[in-house]
Amino acid sequence: MENNNVIAMYIRLSDEDRNVDGCEKKESNSISAQRNLITSYINSREEFKNFEIMEYADDGYSGTNFQRPQFQQMMMDARRGHISVIVVKDFSRFGRDYLEVGNFLERILPILQIRFISVNDNFDSEQCRGMTGGMSVALKNILNAMYSRDLSVKVKSALNTRAARGEYVSSFAAYGYRKNPENVHQLVIDSEAAEIVKLVFTMAAEGRTKSEICRYLNENQVMTPTEHIRRNGVNKSTYHEKELKLWSSTTIGDMLKNEVYLGKTIWNKSKNTHVGSKRQIKNDRSEWKVVEGTHEPIVSQELFDQANERAFTHIPKKTVKKRKPHPLLFCPYCDRYMSFGGGRHLNYRCSQLSHTGIKECAQSKINRELLDNLILNCTKEMVNFVSATLECRKKQWSESCMLSEEMAALQKERTRISARKFTIYDDYRNGNSSREKYLYNLEKIQERLTALDKMIPDLEQRIKEAKENIETSNEKEKNLEDIAALQTFDKEVLSKVIDKVYVYGPDRVEIIWKADDIFFREELPEKRKVINPAEMSNEG
Repeated sequence: MENNNVIAMYIRLSDEDRNVDGCEKKESNSISAQRNLITSYINSREEFKNFEIMEYADDGYSGTNFQRPQFQQMMMDARRGHISVIVVKDFSRFGRDYLEVGNFLERILPILQIRFISVNDNFDSEQCRGMTGGMSVALKNILNAMYSRDLSVKVKSALNTRAARGEYVSSFAAYGYRKNPENVHQLVIDSEAAEIVKLVFTMAAEGRTKSEICRYLNENQVMTPTEHIRRNGVNKSTYHEKELKLWSSTTIGDMLKNEVYLGKTIWNKSKNTHVGSKRQIKNDRSEWKVVEGTHEPIVSQELFDQANERAFTHIPKKTVKKRKPHPLLFCPYCDRYMSFGGGRHLNYRCSQLSHTGIKECAQSKINRELLDNLILNCTKEMVNFVSATLECRKKQWSESCMLSEEMAALQKERTRISARKFTIYDDYRNGNSSREKYLYNLEKIQERLTALDKMIPDLEQRIKEAKENIETSNEKEKNLEDIAALQTFDKEVLSKVIDKVYVYGPDRVEIIWKADDIFFREELPEKRKVINPAEMSNEG
C-alpha cells in the first residue's frame, strides 16, 4: 500500500472520559462524535478527495499510556510506510503526556514524513512550523497532562467516597454475582455461578487441592468465569487470552481468598504505580477499605475459613523445586506452556497436565536433551538456507542501487530537453522555423518529458526500496549469524526466529517460525516445520 493516499483516523475513549462520580458516558456518543467530526473534516478538504481512510480506535485506555493496541498498530503501519496523514479530534485524544506527544510531533512523525492534524486545535503540521507553533503545541500538551492528573485524583476521590459507603465500584462483578440492573453499585447473586463458587469452597474445605478442583471443573466442562460473564453479555478482555478456556489454580486461589463471598465490599487492595500506568502494586491490608454486609453472602465464614486453611497449607519453599514454564514450548492440546520435569529421563511435559482435565495433555511429553538438539539442528539448517537465499537477494538489491547513475543521466536529459523547448520557440519566433515544425518538435519534446517523468520516480522508488531492503537484511543477518554460531540450545537466541514449538508427543513436534518478524517471506521455505523425533533419533 502506498503511503501518499492513506489517512489514519485515530479515536480514543478512556477512563478519563468518565464523570467524576464513576458513571461512564455512553460509548456510542463519544466514539461516534469523534468519528463524525474527523470524517466531516476530511470530506471538507479537496486535497483528501481520493484518500483511503483507515480507522484506529482504542476504547478504555488512558491518554497517559502509549501502549494502546490500536495506537501501536497505527505507528507500526506508519513505520512501514502505509499511511501519510494522521488526523485526531484534539491533542488529548492522541495523548496526555506532553513529553511523549512532543516527541511524536517534533521527531518521530517528521522523520516518517507523516502529516499530523488536530481538528479542534486547528493544528496542521504542514502549516504550523517554527517556534510559535511549537510553543502553542507544547502549552496545550502540558495542560492536557495536568488535566489528566487532576481528573485522576478527582475520580479516585469520588470512587473512595462511594466505596466508603459500601457501594461496589469495580468495573466487573465478582464471579458468582452480577450488578443490580437498577443500581450498578450493588451486587446481587448470580444463582448459576454462585453454585460453582459454593462447590469450589466445599471441595477445598474437604481437602481437595486447587489442582484437583481445576481438573474436576475442566473435566465436567464447567464454564470459566470469563466465558460465563461473556455469555451474559459483558465484554471483558484479558491479556494473553487462550482460545481454549480452562480453569487454573490461580483462578481457584483468588476465588478462595476473595472476601466478597462473605458479603463484604473491599476497595483499595491495590493501586497503579503512576497516572496512566496499567501496572499495579498491592496495598497493605491496613490500607484496604472494608465494608461488611453490603450484599448477600454466598458462603459462610466457617466454610470460608476451613477452605482457606486447607487450600493454603504450604510446604516450606526450600523443599519445593518450582518448575518454570518454557517460553517456546507449548502443549498443542491446551495451548499452555510446557515445563521441565525432573526424574531419570529429564523430560519436558505439559505444565497444566494436572489441571486441564484433557487426557491428550499426557501425550505432550518428550526427552529434554533430544528435543533441544532437534530444535537447534533444525533451526540452524533453516538459517543456513535463508542466509544463502538472502545473500542472493542482497546482490540483486545492490545492483538496483547502482541505478543511481542511470537516474542521474535521465535527470540531466530532462533538464536539457526542458531547455530545448525555449530554443525551438526562439527559432519559431525569429522566423527560422515554420509553425508546423515548431509544433512537431514541441510534441516530441513533451512526449519524452512525460516518459522521463514516469521513469525517474520509478527508478527513485526502486533505489529507495533496495537501500531499505539492504539495511533491513543487515539486521536480519545479525540474528541469523548469532543462531548459526550456537553450539548449545539457547532459548533466548532461538526465540528471535521461533514463535512456538508444539510438542504432540515423542513422534511429532511442530516448529513455527517468526516468518513475519524476522525473515522476508520469500526467503523462508516454509512457515512451519514438522519433525518426527523418534525417526530422527533412530537415524542418528
